[in-house]
Amino acid sequence: MGGFELKGSHLFLLAMVALLIAVLFLPQLRQFWLKLRSEEVTINRPGHQGLGSEGGGLDLRIITILGKDGIPSIDNPQFLKGEEADNQMLETERVIGVSINGDHRAYSLNMLSRHEIVNDTVGGVPVAVTW
Repeated sequence: MGGFELKGSHLFLLAMVALLIAVLFLPQLRQFWLKLRSEEVTINRPGHQGLGSEGGGLDLRIITILGKDGIPSIDNPQFLKGEEADNQMLETERVIGVSINGDHRAYSLNMLSRHEIVNDTVGGVPVAVTW
């Protein structure tokens, strides 16, 4: 048999070397990536003159992990009737309730944890439900 063949022990050794390299260099790669996505800002504290640490300002680095619209909103929510909701949700499941002009809605916190915002109209009033 010609060519290069990996035996079990060689494959294990290769996997261990790859794991070691990942453990050693992953933090540096992560820091490099985060630095590329960061922005330096200075915030002035009320009552202090000047910028930077000598003038009472606070120097910060803001890191954006998710880009614009990284977590999609729910823009046309679909609701279940009472009996359907009883069959799909736990009795102890938490919701955010909104009642406007006799129109009542319940937004599941489990769903909001994945989307964080629902744009809806309740009782003829536009609302943004966030979590």
